[in-house]
Amino acid sequence: MKACISFLILLCVCSGIDPEVLFAEEVTTEAQRIMSIVEKVINAYGGKESIESIQSMHIKGEIEAFMLHDYGTYELYFKRGKKLRVETKYEHSSEIRILNGERGYRGTGVLPLEEVFGARYFAMAYQFRHLDILHDLVKGTYQIQTMGKSSVSGSDVEVFHLNDKNGAIMDIYIDEHTFLILKVTGYFKEKGKELDLSVEFSDFKKVGASVFPFRITNYAGGLKIAQTVIDNYLLNPDITDSLFEPTIIRSL
Repeated sequence: MKACISFLILLCVCSGIDPEVLFAEEVTTEAQRIMSIVEKVINAYGGKESIESIQSMHIKGEIEAFMLHDYGTYELYFKRGKKLRVETKYEHSSEIRILNGERGYRGTGVLPLEEVFGARYFAMAYQFRHLDILHDLVKGTYQIQTMGKSSVSGSDVEVFHLNDKNGAIMDIYIDEHTFLILKVTGYFKEKGKELDLSVEFSDFKKVGASVFPFRITNYAGGLKIAQTVIDNYLLNPDITDSLFEPTIIRSL
């Protein structure tokens, strides 16, 4: 690689071209290519206006938890402003998870809601980011760099590395033909150890003017932990903020 760069510099000097100009043009060209792909992604999901118009969602479906060997119903409330509420009711257990800004809470059928930190909090924060990633792409929230080619469930994808000013780090896998996002992986550290959470999206269908995945598969550290099949997306329902307030708080 160093030999290649040295050759390019020598070629520039012999040709009377300022090497800094050449490399600046290369950087600009790559940035333009990335922005062009982002624009195609936005258009694949219905366009900028459609994405920005979605301020809240109510999602219902069925979930299978592989590690628990259990299945049941899944209900999610999403609202801009980093608000998320997820209710799962399995045959043998139940769980409520709430994200309200920078605080997260979790409760079960036998335990009251308690404030959570570390991996449990980041899992909710990244789930919100997954749901809101198109809006963030429209707003230019992330710094983006290409990470090369890969594949997801047999589809050719290009991988992009995203990070924002708040320290969020994610990789997104974009289908090279449809420009739909097939996979997102979020990274965070806990007790000095790097952890990753991934979600794969499939079975895309149109809802209103937008496009949504109706099958969502979750992974932790590469291990498949759950799969959700969505029955219905309700866009822009009137969701009260009180739904994201914990009724009982017990610090973990």
